[in-house]
Amino acid sequence: MNREKMVFAMLRPADLALGSAVQALKVTGMLERVTDPVYGATKRALAAVYGKNNQLRAEGLDQVPADGGLLFASNHQSWNDVQVIGATAPRRVRFLAKTEFEHWPVLRHLIALTDSPFIRRGGDVAGMERAVQSLREGKALVIFPEGTIPGEEDIMRHEVEPDTGLLRGHTGAVRLAVEAGVPIVPIGVSGTGASFPPEVYPRLELLHAPRPLPVVVRYGKPLTFEQYHGRELSREELRDLTKQVMLAISSLVDHARNYVPLQVPVEPLPRVERLGVLALHGFTSSLRTVDGLAPSLERAGLSYRMPVLRGHGTDYHALAGVTARDWYDDAEAALLELAGEVDQVVVVGLSMGGLVAIDLGIRHPDKIAGIVTWAAALRFKDPLAGLSPLLARLVKDWPSPESFNDKALKPHCTNYPRFATDAFVSLLNYARETELRLKQLQVPICILQSKADQVVDPVAANVIYRDVSSRHREIHWFERSGHEMGQDLEAEAVFARTMQFIEKFVSHR
Repeated sequence: MNREKMVFAMLRPADLALGSAVQALKVTGMLERVTDPVYGATKRALAAVYGKNNQLRAEGLDQVPADGGLLFASNHQSWNDVQVIGATAPRRVRFLAKTEFEHWPVLRHLIALTDSPFIRRGGDVAGMERAVQSLREGKALVIFPEGTIPGEEDIMRHEVEPDTGLLRGHTGAVRLAVEAGVPIVPIGVSGTGASFPPEVYPRLELLHAPRPLPVVVRYGKPLTFEQYHGRELSREELRDLTKQVMLAISSLVDHARNYVPLQVPVEPLPRVERLGVLALHGFTSSLRTVDGLAPSLERAGLSYRMPVLRGHGTDYHALAGVTARDWYDDAEAALLELAGEVDQVVVVGLSMGGLVAIDLGIRHPDKIAGIVTWAAALRFKDPLAGLSPLLARLVKDWPSPESFNDKALKPHCTNYPRFATDAFVSLLNYARETELRLKQLQVPICILQSKADQVVDPVAANVIYRDVSSRHREIHWFERSGHEMGQDLEAEAVFARTMQFIEKFVSHR
């Protein structure tokens, strides 16, 4: 059972109880009469909670029209956005909720209690008509034009538009406002993404409580678009007006307080004429684990190096007495050699090689354009890994863990079947030291991680993504690959994603 199903199961008793109460209110005709009192009580409670925990502050309230239909349009960073807007809005608001929430325990009944309408993504004529009617009746609705929280689903945070620092806005907000003849009030929410990111909920990948970071909700000057009322808008007009809305929202957001801080406008990555690539294998690995990338590099006309790091390339006995410093020195020597031939280098590192790549990025930011990590070995899945220093005193070597999910590859695996325990202790210490130094990394980074990794705990990818200081950072998830991402079930997709990042640094020829 995955974590989401576990949470849903835990919420089932509360969902049944709340559902019964809502149904009873519907049957007796009392639901509409209790929504406003419930909303008022909830608003006061939320204001108190977020005021205490997040120093919640609202600005620009005097710019919000006191009556009449009104559409609030806000950026979206966190599941807490709904709560802090509800707690600060000077009007009684209703949120446009995606129809997927009709199946979420507890939440679906809370939406019903607040009299908020559901709307289906990708086009919902009936839902849009209901929303327009609510606006014409003088109600205030809240919409998130980005359509989702960046990083919550398949759309990553780095996919924001450079001029707004937000995802490309959907045109629904403009269509609703123009058809209903109501103004749009832009809202900029700052701080919720860092306090309660989607990695915590709903993805449940980082298990910690919301952070007590300050949150500000800024309300902007209304956008009227009165000259467009009563007529059909062209696609170009819809996009132009939506861009105006997104720029207005962006101007109210403190992007430096995002989960991944931004400086807007977002500057493009620097490109160079001569780019090189350094590919580093992992602990107990052979070059076969990374050399599948070579054909792509050759087609792109890129110089590259794939060094064999100390203790590898022979048999597992050669790892005895080898340390992380040895692996780093070998990788650094290859980097310096390659850097003498090109303008800058992208370092690609698998597992242990990912740690070395991060280390090189910290020590040689002038030579390195960016870093790509495949399953960087920051944290290990085996709960007994921490006992390795004790194990190393008792036994000299240990069987290597399974690292392929494609069982057909196992007979052809050229990795060491065993590893020297003292070398693994050095790797374990190196991982801990690297985690403490993540904030020192400032070069762009692309993090690739499989959720089905048998060796590295996928939380490692989230920790790297969260803690580095790189202005440009990407994280991409794979669902089926084992630890050996460059050989396993999704290897071609791993190479493609890696090359997409590398090519961002190549000058247009």
